[in-house]
Amino acid sequence: MTAKGNTMRALIVDGEELFRLSLNEVVSVAGPFTNISQANSESNFLSITAHERNIDLVLIHPKSLGDEGNDCLTLARRLYPHASIIAFGAKPMSSHASDIIFVNRNIPVQELVATIRQSLRLPALAVGRTAIPGAPDLRGVVGNSSQRHVASSEAENECLERLSHRQRQILLMAADGLANKEIAARLGIAEGTVKAHMHAIFKVLGVTNRTQAVVRYGGLARSADTTTVGNDQRSEIRAYQLGAL
Repeated sequence: MTAKGNTMRALIVDGEELFRLSLNEVVSVAGPFTNISQANSESNFLSITAHERNIDLVLIHPKSLGDEGNDCLTLARRLYPHASIIAFGAKPMSSHASDIIFVNRNIPVQELVATIRQSLRLPALAVGRTAIPGAPDLRGVVGNSSQRHVASSEAENECLERLSHRQRQILLMAADGLANKEIAARLGIAEGTVKAHMHAIFKVLGVTNRTQAVVRYGGLARSADTTTVGNDQRSEIRAYQLGAL
């Protein structure tokens, strides 16, 4: 893995807020990171990865995400094939990503900093100059966490509602691996119409290609159980989750 220039981006995926805050401080001193994103669930992870195309480092604790943790780990490697990925916990016996680095949850800070820099092929810090993370800034988190959650749910809801019934049909078929020509044949419409719908879908979801659109919609679909979407949308979301469409 190699760092790209002097600007780097990191993604922290962990279900525990205190651990994410601590990791954020560790990452900030481990390298020249200009952006550090945080995800606390699978849906949040999918939402972030739908927009972040260039990630240099992923720190993930699969177990903290429950049953979806290993899926997120696998998807992180597929979405960011050139990124350094450090996972907390024991290495699975059936791991397909031999280049993922697994470390203990209680790894010392200095050792984690060294591991991050080594994985990114950054030079080791000079003896006596090892960076020491500062204390996490908790005031903004405590004051705004509930407001951010409400705003996020409303934004996701609005995103789903902006997709028409036809656009959701097309997106679900795309998620099933159908090409535009196959989708057009099934729906009895022109292939050019399907392409136009797909471009409209990209704009609504804020993505640039089919893969990102499918990932983005999957994240919205999984988080919709706690929002007030319409009956038609909920039925389609259920079908998506069960693999029926």
